[in-house]
Amino acid sequence: MRMLLAAAFVLAAGQASAATTIFSGTGASPAGIQTTVDAFRASLGANNGNAVGSQGAGRREVNWDGGGAAAPAALFANPMTTFAFRGNVYTTPGTGFEISGQPMPEFGEINTTYPDIFQPFSGARIFAPRGSTVTNVRFNIPGFAGQNGATNAFGVVFLDVDAADTSGIEFFDRGGLSLGQYYAATANNGLSFLGVKFDSAIVGSARVISGNTPLGPNDGTDGDVVAMDDFIFGEPLAVPEPASWALMIIGFGGIGAVLRDRRRLFCA
Repeated sequence: MRMLLAAAFVLAAGQASAATTIFSGTGASPAGIQTTVDAFRASLGANNGNAVGSQGAGRREVNWDGGGAAAPAALFANPMTTFAFRGNVYTTPGTGFEISGQPMPEFGEINTTYPDIFQPFSGARIFAPRGSTVTNVRFNIPGFAGQNGATNAFGVVFLDVDAADTSGIEFFDRGGLSLGQYYAATANNGLSFLGVKFDSAIVGSARVISGNTPLGPNDGTDGDVVAMDDFIFGEPLAVPEPASWALMIIGFGGIGAVLRDRRRLFCA
């Protein structure tokens, strides 16, 4: 048992101290963050689009713009599995999710001031949880919602981040251990991009915090209301389930015990 705990600790510690590269930028318009977003994309490789199954390398993107600029606003239940074909399943402590649309763009049907503060990055549609500021992202093998995956990177375009340390991403390994929390820079009425790349595919899930006040008709004057646009992430890879890792560690421990017993037998 001591060997099992030691091995598991080394594995967890190695993941928690994984090297990261942070991509962060702000702009008054989409052009202001384009260079940062493109650098993050280039670091991950080609866009695998809608290809089913893990492609082993490259990236995936979700930009919410299906249906075009004329599409109506769309509400989604919790959990939201709509983009599992790209490698993401979303949950929230709130009531669900919304993609903006017509006839009132940028969530104008929720609050008439929102079109003035939220600028889309790509296309016309943007994204937010309803009744919460938390979007939990679980990575899955593209096309297989029930098959967990792991990625090496994840980035988000945030819209109208007014206050420091209110919007960002916390990363977790496959066992739920936090790999660190990172914050988006402020850009009042503008756009902020935050992307974090790890040196290997160890991220099993992420928690995105978009402001400190949920979208609503009366969101107050002291809150920071934030929406989101593009999600960009490294290709989700298949990895052994945590139970498999435990069995492997136990197996190695058993082999070690047998070898020690044999050594004692022949040295007696």
